Amino acid sequence: MKKSRRQLPPLGNAEKIELIISYLLKAVMLFTIIMSFVEFNLFLMATSLVILVFSALPAMIERTFRITLPVEVDLVLTTFIFAHFILGEAENYYNRFWFFDLILHSSSGIIIGMVGFVIIYFFLFSSKVNANPFLVSVFCVSFSLAVGALWEILEFGMDEIFGFTMQKTGLVDTMSDLIVDFLGACVVGFWVYRYLTKDEDGLVKLMINRFVQYNLRLRDRRQRRKRREKFPGAA
Repeated sequence: MKKSRRQLPPLGNAEKIELIISYLLKAVMLFTIIMSFVEFNLFLMATSLVILVFSALPAMIERTFRITLPVEVDLVLTTFIFAHFILGEAENYYNRFWFFDLILHSSSGIIIGMVGFVIIYFFLFSSKVNANPFLVSVFCVSFSLAVGALWEILEFGMDEIFGFTMQKTGLVDTMSDLIVDFLGACVVGFWVYRYLTKDEDGLVKLMINRFVQYNLRLRDRRQRRKRREKFPGAA
């Protein structure tokens, strides 16, 4: 018996443009990574390895949970990585503009919180778990803050082992990053709670609608499970 392939919605003009932009940003990052090895820039070489892991996150999530992420997710993640690696590190924006680090960390809190919601929504959408909206919001905030803390641990390790200056001003930089990470995550937690309780229009609902559009098979699976629960023995 042949396995059915995922039926993906056709890409519109906007999605095609988003893909092109994402590929261009990735090409620039790939060129920078290659040049860092050619010039033997230890800092950029070490950072590039971390960047490669983060770049693979969408594929890892799709393979692990057997879902398809919308094109926008890939573009947003690629843009964030580009801003950190190319602008922040390679072009030294972190030292040239004091607010650049705060902007990236606050936006990362929002982005990672949204990723956390997509993960938990997968289980809710496929009826594998039932959860209180408040607890889902807390999970999104906790997930985002946990990833932010792991990043600060990574920065500390890189500074201590290789003598880099990723933490810039040390404790002040670390705590400032964690605080804005938390604030960004709380914004997502609020949006998620409002969406789950009020079904309000907004970024979360738009993202979920796109997620459902790309994963119609999960909706069909959920509907079949509900029919079986309501009418035992039904196909």
